[in-house]
Amino acid sequence: MNSKTLTLPAASTTAEPTSLLALALVLVVAMLVYALPGTLGHSPWKQDEAYSFGIIQHMLESGQLLIPTNAGQPFMEKPPLYYWTATAFAALLKHWLPLYDAARLASAFYVGIAGIFVALFAQTSFRARSVLSWRVLITVALYAGTIGMVKHSHDLFTDMSLCAGTAIALYGLQRLTGAAATWRDALWLGLGVGIAALSKGVFIPGVFAATSLLLPLFVRTCRTHAYRNRLLQAALIAIPMEVSWPIALYLHSHELFNVWFWQNNVGRFVGFSVPQLGAGANHTRVIEAFLFFAFPAGLLALSYLLRGGWRRLDRAEIALPLLFVAIGLAVLQASATSRHLYLLPFTAPLAVLGARGLMLLPRRFLRGVNRVLPWLFGTLALAVWLVYLASLSQETMQTWLQPLSRWLPLDYTMPIKPVPVLFALVLTVVWLLRTRWISINTRVATAQQWLFGIVLIWSLPFTLLLPWMDQAKGYGAVYAQMESAMRHDWQTGDCLSSLELGESEAPLLYYFTGILHQPVATAQQARECRWLLLESKGQPAKAPAGWTQVWQGGRDGDRSEFLQLFSRQDE
Repeated sequence: MNSKTLTLPAASTTAEPTSLLALALVLVVAMLVYALPGTLGHSPWKQDEAYSFGIIQHMLESGQLLIPTNAGQPFMEKPPLYYWTATAFAALLKHWLPLYDAARLASAFYVGIAGIFVALFAQTSFRARSVLSWRVLITVALYAGTIGMVKHSHDLFTDMSLCAGTAIALYGLQRLTGAAATWRDALWLGLGVGIAALSKGVFIPGVFAATSLLLPLFVRTCRTHAYRNRLLQAALIAIPMEVSWPIALYLHSHELFNVWFWQNNVGRFVGFSVPQLGAGANHTRVIEAFLFFAFPAGLLALSYLLRGGWRRLDRAEIALPLLFVAIGLAVLQASATSRHLYLLPFTAPLAVLGARGLMLLPRRFLRGVNRVLPWLFGTLALAVWLVYLASLSQETMQTWLQPLSRWLPLDYTMPIKPVPVLFALVLTVVWLLRTRWISINTRVATAQQWLFGIVLIWSLPFTLLLPWMDQAKGYGAVYAQMESAMRHDWQTGDCLSSLELGESEAPLLYYFTGILHQPVATAQQARECRWLLLESKGQPAKAPAGWTQVWQGGRDGDRSEFLQLFSRQDE
């Protein structure tokens, strides 16, 4: 493969500033449009959102910020930076929004920070004059439009602050590889690594350490005293942030520190805590995540490397994102624990490499993609609208929407909410008129078509169908039924024991009913309380000896999880 093949097309120097500003504005608006649908308007959903909300509510009510506590039980899976931020949002906005919506805006806050620093990272990587250059905007579009980022950027969980910290640190490290690096660049690297450590532990800081130490093997400009000194400055900034909370935790409780560090960090990687904590590794999960969860940035990055990009490891703008992703994927592949969302911090470097891959694809191929994408997204949008219209009638719901009964309850009455419907209608019309904002540059147009389509297909269900989805995935209706069943017999001083109640169900029980459960290992240990709540899988359990079932329920459409409420028989 000759060098000519790998030469990226030159950035346009004749584009009018107003056109660049218009394109940037359209991209920002598009990102805001998909940042709000799905962020607001629904209760916390299982799995990560529910326990995260439990921790946030506890911090808000108790003022205790050191130990993440979920429904009365220490929950030492992750450090508390995101929870602190979400608690602040909840405290500021609780009078105007439901508590969970106010807290969830912390994710939008961190997504915005991540987007800014992804743009700066791309600007530095491409040596662009402005963050409004075509290549930077393509990178941001790929980052925002990655399947996994679209899906999880609206979630109430710590990975959003992790992504923000990663983007900040990548920008700082990319700047440090240049000859003109300053202490400010070391500050960004150290600050980003510290945020990542306080968000989710030692994994991403470890990847940054390995990447920064391996860069001198490939990049000549990283073999200088100046580079090493800047790394030392970054470490002096990051290390106090990294160790502040762990030290405070250790001084407060050696046992809880061991649970966090040894079980949830070392144990999840080595494997000795996986049987207890779950999320065992699937040896194909990392590959699946790279191909599908990180789509399209992952495939575009891979195409760039296959076209000879790997031969350019002597250039910092290639070596940094490639080493960061390669080291991270290798660690995830070796780990005893894996989930698709663990790939989220790697979407930023994949987007930078993916932009390079997109710029090298043949124009004829991209023109074909640009003809196919509108039909694909248009068909999906039409399907969402048809499902919504059919859901307004019980007769058509039962007749035409039977295939959806696996996920959504068909006996649900869809409310008509004018504001979401108007929003969805305006969004659809704007998408139909999108050609007014599509660039004449084929490569830029491809990134735009993808981002606009993803925004449309994400936003429509989370406006038109959100009440229906919340009915199926939320616990508000479930606990309202339970509370109604026990209301007349609940006495002052009563308590409720729980058996096998999950980390997601427990905090929502407290939020919707005000009842703080008392977990027990066996029904015999629950005799101090008049009430017992049992969660069973597969099929309902028989009533324990000495207990009478008062209520049984579960989320609409969920046939694998049952909640059973028992009252103690008088002795």
